[in-house]
Amino acid sequence: MSKEPIRIDLLIIKEENADKVMKNEIGHIMRKYNVLEYKGPGDELSIDTFYKTLGYACLYKGYGKTIDEIPADELTVSLFREAYPRELFFELERKGYVLEEKYPGIYYVSGNILFPVQIVVISRLNRTMHSSLRILSANADIEDIRKFLEQTENMKTPRERNNIDAVLQASVSANYEIYQKVRRANGMCEALRELMKDEIEQDVARGEMRGRVEGIVDTCCDLGLPEDAILERLQKKLNISLQTAQEYLQTFGKQIVKN
Repeated sequence: MSKEPIRIDLLIIKEENADKVMKNEIGHIMRKYNVLEYKGPGDELSIDTFYKTLGYACLYKGYGKTIDEIPADELTVSLFREAYPRELFFELERKGYVLEEKYPGIYYVSGNILFPVQIVVISRLNRTMHSSLRILSANADIEDIRKFLEQTENMKTPRERNNIDAVLQASVSANYEIYQKVRRANGMCEALRELMKDEIEQDVARGEMRGRVEGIVDTCCDLGLPEDAILERLQKKLNISLQTAQEYLQTFGKQIVKN
């Protein structure tokens, strides 16, 4: 028995009327049923992960409602990781598999294997073609973010906006400080502005509060009032508790008092 339930990270099923070959390089290997395993920046992509993902594909095929409902020749496996999985590649080659870098950062695995398999090294992907994956890195750079925002600016359908928001949310959570710089730049796209609306409003409110606290503290210092009197005035003027007044003074006004 496994410690956790068997769970595929992502399964992509092509629609019947979809193009035979996807335009995106990552999609070139894909067929009707495509099992994807995504490893985060701190996660390991080992030989065991490789076989586990192949096992997911086998189980998915075996769970068809009718015999051979999911043909093996319509099933593919893709594994994603930010960093180059040197140890995994060494193990695969040692076991007789052949690795071919079909496109920058995209490695096809061939040999005695059940399904077409590719391993995608996100940090080595083409920046222009794969910005949506590159910004999921914990080390996304501003150029990748700008490229993604430019490419998605004209996508307006609800489905497209939901997909864009999902990518941005994951990227922002891993790269918050970089996004703070991006959103302060001129011309920030509406998708990012809407996504970070709460943070923007909080920053505005924080700035306003800072101004009020500093004004009160500055006036009190000019009058030569001690810290206890400053705290009392903060409580009355801002209608806050003593604890909150102490926090505000510590955060915004302590330097004024020291000076």
